[in-house]
Amino acid sequence: MPYIPVPNLILEHCENLLKSGIKGLMASWTEGGYPSPNFDVAKECYFSPTPELNRILSDVAARHYGRAAAPEILEAWRIFSRAFLEYPMEGGGIVYHIPTQHGPTNLLRLHPTGYKATMMLFPYDDYQAWVGSYPVEVVEKQFRKMAALWESGLEEFRRALKQVPASKQPSARKDLGIAETCYLHFKSVANQILFYRLRASYQESAPQARAALADRMVKIAREEVELAKRQYAIARADSTIAFEASNHYYYRPLDLVEKVLNCHDIINALHTGVGS
Repeated sequence: MPYIPVPNLILEHCENLLKSGIKGLMASWTEGGYPSPNFDVAKECYFSPTPELNRILSDVAARHYGRAAAPEILEAWRIFSRAFLEYPMEGGGIVYHIPTQHGPTNLLRLHPTGYKATMMLFPYDDYQAWVGSYPVEVVEKQFRKMAALWESGLEEFRRALKQVPASKQPSARKDLGIAETCYLHFKSVANQILFYRLRASYQESAPQARAALADRMVKIAREEVELAKRQYAIARADSTIAFEASNHYYYRPLDLVEKVLNCHDIINALHTGVGS
């Protein structure tokens, strides 16, 4: 995503930096410098004299979406920021190997590939490496929790759109697409981890015990189809989605089409017993 809409956390971070006497920021790495509400919040903190911190979020929301929409936008941002605190952050796997950047484009594999997740771009099915030092079940739970919280923020954002002036509607809808992309990626990561946990149990189970596991795997594959379709519409409408300057595109719209075909193949294999 060109940015993650968590301005409340940006403001908190900048406030702490100001208290520590930090007078300048490098905001031009491959992430962080996108012209977004996040960037505007950080910029406001470094005006001279510094404005009242408790007004920054409302001023930025009004500037981007109009005064009428600002209250619901602020609530959406509050929810997104609260949700993102649940991200199981650490260096290594949980940042670079896990398919958070790929979301629903990362293909499901019915049989272990044996491939190791690379630092960027190729997570494969190496789900044990995705989670870093966290237990696999904990990471799945955290991503599912993040997605559930984030979804309620999306509802607030969609309500706010009705109040956004016509002149600001195109950029507001683009921002909604970015926020929805975050949700779809979080949800998909949780799905993928559960799929591979179930796959491990499926492979170790007796044939008579596999039917229930196969049903759960099919359910996940069907949900991944729907997530990929939703993300396809967003990615088609916004070319910034999945682009990162040093790595180019993590995925493009046709990769989401491939994921749909991949999931249908998984579903057919599990229904016919080929997955055994």
